[in-house]
Amino acid sequence: MRDEHDCDVLVVGAGPTGLCAALVLAQQGVRVRIVDRKAGPVEQARAAIVHARTLEYLDRLGVADAAVARGRLITNVAIHEGGRHAGDMPLAGKGTTDQTRFPYALALEQFETERLLAEALAEHEVAVGWNCEVRDLTDTGDGVRVQLAAEAGPTTITARWLVGADGASSTIRRILGQEFEGETYEQAGMLADVTLDVELGVQGMRLSLTRGGFVGILPLASGRCRLFGVVPPELHQAPAQRGGPSHESYAPLAHADLQRWFDDYFTVDANLREVSWASMFRFHSRLAARFRVGNAFLVGDAAHIHNPAGGQGLNLGIGDAVNLAWKLAQVVNGEAPEWLLDTYESERRPIAETVLKRTDVGFKLETTDNPVATWMRANVATRVVGVVSRLAPVRRLVFHMFSQLWINYRGSRAVGPGVGALKPGDRAPFAPIESTRDGARSVLDLTHGAGYHLLVFSADNTDTDELASQLTARYHASVTTHVIPAGEHAAYRAYQVDGPRLVLVRPDGHIAALAAPSSVDPLITYLDTVLTKARVPR
Repeated sequence: MRDEHDCDVLVVGAGPTGLCAALVLAQQGVRVRIVDRKAGPVEQARAAIVHARTLEYLDRLGVADAAVARGRLITNVAIHEGGRHAGDMPLAGKGTTDQTRFPYALALEQFETERLLAEALAEHEVAVGWNCEVRDLTDTGDGVRVQLAAEAGPTTITARWLVGADGASSTIRRILGQEFEGETYEQAGMLADVTLDVELGVQGMRLSLTRGGFVGILPLASGRCRLFGVVPPELHQAPAQRGGPSHESYAPLAHADLQRWFDDYFTVDANLREVSWASMFRFHSRLAARFRVGNAFLVGDAAHIHNPAGGQGLNLGIGDAVNLAWKLAQVVNGEAPEWLLDTYESERRPIAETVLKRTDVGFKLETTDNPVATWMRANVATRVVGVVSRLAPVRRLVFHMFSQLWINYRGSRAVGPGVGALKPGDRAPFAPIESTRDGARSVLDLTHGAGYHLLVFSADNTDTDELASQLTARYHASVTTHVIPAGEHAAYRAYQVDGPRLVLVRPDGHIAALAAPSSVDPLITYLDTVLTKARVPR
């Protein structure tokens, strides 16, 4: 059936979400094509914060080290109010370094994120088809037929599956007839990439609580700074929304206006030496009714958009891409039943709902002009920050929340049984281990290969070779077994085990199932539901 279509999967949209989905698919041998209506890659910083969970996903794809090398570590947020330094909120240090290999946020311009993903994709001989705009989409039952307007003229592509990653004003979502319910905020936002004539710190982001909202400065690896915040009413009022919700800018901002805004709201004595880009945007909080319609899926901003509080958008989109793409790859390759694709929406839509609710609350607290809330923000909140930020449990909680390490898929049909403190659906914990012959230095490093991975704790009384052979022979997909020696104390603490335990990890780094080595049958029963059996035992 694969040869009946031009490709297995067509990805529409070549932003970070679409590129990431295409890369996961290409790495698993799926015939993937990716197109975008733009003329070429973005040239602005745009979404410029990459959080820890996203870096873990990029690590699984082999591009995290390149991302860190091209970015700038953000380990601290300095809170200011009325020109006064109110406190600091550390994003790294004690209480966070044991949670992940990446205990920080990474300032990385969007064009750099897209570039490194495109470079990795090119290694699989997949290139973006620019200037390709979707005009129509038909679900044929066994696939999709897509009408494109391209530079060479109209063309048609057929694919088994389609991934709509074409942003907030998604054409795919519109053609699929999906409502995009939510609200558009009265406040408008501003983004600008500038060069300042003052150094603000090596590893910090500056957030200033101001009248009517907030503004911030994010240092970038290029030497520029990202300015962000709510547009003050004296500059520009956002026009009425035309067409569908969009994250595209509605107006540029003159250098003089930007300097005036900076002088009045940032409380930093500096001049904007160079302005490479400055625009104003509408803020939205919206969610698609469905993330899957027939053979088409919506990911990233095409499925959900929200206000910028916490820099969650790009990271949420890449999480969507990874969750969907590994499932598509297994289905396309005949390794998993097609029902597995239904779990993309059931797993990711609740996560999007949670992020939307949290960012809505945070944004409204930051921007409300209610007199009581404004007084609390200026006189209470800023003082509390300085005290609580020194507490390790608070630092750990703040990092955990913004980093998206909290995301789990408990109760999903795609996870199985479990015993112990960790639950199926949880993110598999990070823990350092003694470097292996293959160069793995953490438990998660062991799980970076294709397919499922079985971690065997306290294997002395377990016939590990026999179990590995059984799993290898039983399924078309790979299930790789790794023994965690008893001397790896950090791993045993992280996985909360004090005796024999089997921990099965999914291709996206979430726990699929847990079992005692003496009772493997529930684990096998679960795998029999999510994987297709090999026709001929291997």
